Amino acid sequence: MVLNQNYGALFFLFFWGTVFSQGKQFKRTNENFKDGGFIDVIWEFDKEKKTLKSVKNLEEQRSIDKRAKQLVDKFVVNKLSINSKYSDYAPSFFNGELVFASSRNTNNFLNIVDESNNQPFLDLYSISIANISNKNDVLRLKGNINTKFHESSATFSKDGETVYFTRNNYSKNKSITSINGVVLLKIYKASYINGKWDDIEELPFNSDEYSIAHPALSPDGKFLYFASDMPGSIGKSDLYVVEINRDGSFGEPRNLGSQINTSGRETFPYVSDQGKLFFASDGHKGLGGLDVFMVMPYQDDFFEVYNLGKPINSSKDDFTFIIDEKSRTGYFASNRRGGKGDDDIYSFKQIDSFPNHYELRGVQKLERILELKPSKEATTSL
Repeated sequence: MVLNQNYGALFFLFFWGTVFSQGKQFKRTNENFKDGGFIDVIWEFDKEKKTLKSVKNLEEQRSIDKRAKQLVDKFVVNKLSINSKYSDYAPSFFNGELVFASSRNTNNFLNIVDESNNQPFLDLYSISIANISNKNDVLRLKGNINTKFHESSATFSKDGETVYFTRNNYSKNKSITSINGVVLLKIYKASYINGKWDDIEELPFNSDEYSIAHPALSPDGKFLYFASDMPGSIGKSDLYVVEINRDGSFGEPRNLGSQINTSGRETFPYVSDQGKLFFASDGHKGLGGLDVFMVMPYQDDFFEVYNLGKPINSSKDDFTFIIDEKSRTGYFASNRRGGKGDDDIYSFKQIDSFPNHYELRGVQKLERILELKPSKEATTSL
């Protein structure tokens, strides 16, 4: 009889806690979960810890929702007039210009379209940041960097002489498919010669059987971050880093680990001048779709993943975040409502500093319970 009463109490508390959380009444949710020895009941009757996992998710979402509200006044966001009716994203800084990827129709290559979305293939474009309100000043990058296939996600060396960028697997004017018949992504390198991007070469750790994409240089130019679904990845795509040696050769790519990578997608990295790593993820808890996150390094190889909240993030996909920390301005892309096209580029002004730390108190408490609660059948991780 005691067993049935405890199980009924567990169901009642969890059910109403969930109802309150869906209505954003997180305070009442917490009261229900903490009432009546709820955790003890879980440990006794929920051997697979499914209920505890659900509680953990609710605690995480409560913390994220709270932080999102606190961050609303930290950024002022504006749409850019350079956006087209197609896809515009992946902004990057280059010598006073904003370089970005766009599938806008520019009457090149006979207007060949990508059958997957019926849009022209992506190319790399630039515009002076000083004249960014003038859409007519947008120009395709000069040289051999753009082809009849996709190019996107560029990152430039500090001296402005080298660019790393993403392109479809492409050689001798033909696309190359994997064993499964898919045209994947690779990272290429180009040199700035007489005002044009030439001497295109692919990086040695690319593969025909998995994608390597969306490069981001460290401020000192010694490391290249990127996204990949190569074997050994934790999720659908992970973040990696590779060392660039003095002679221009590369080390072995290293996975950034499970504190950053999840079972979902981690992609579009960017490293600021102050060494902060920004990236997009749909695996970390967020507001919906891809959200922008920031990693702040701590001692002992511990990293804290920080959700930037609203208005940078929304319920849609938000990604390719870059920032000039001196002027506290930057850009990102989103397919949120109210945009002009598929993906649009937004500018922002940061009007308040990032917090020094980000705590998910409920999550830490529940994980501590998992580690300390004695049980022969208990798991030590979620």
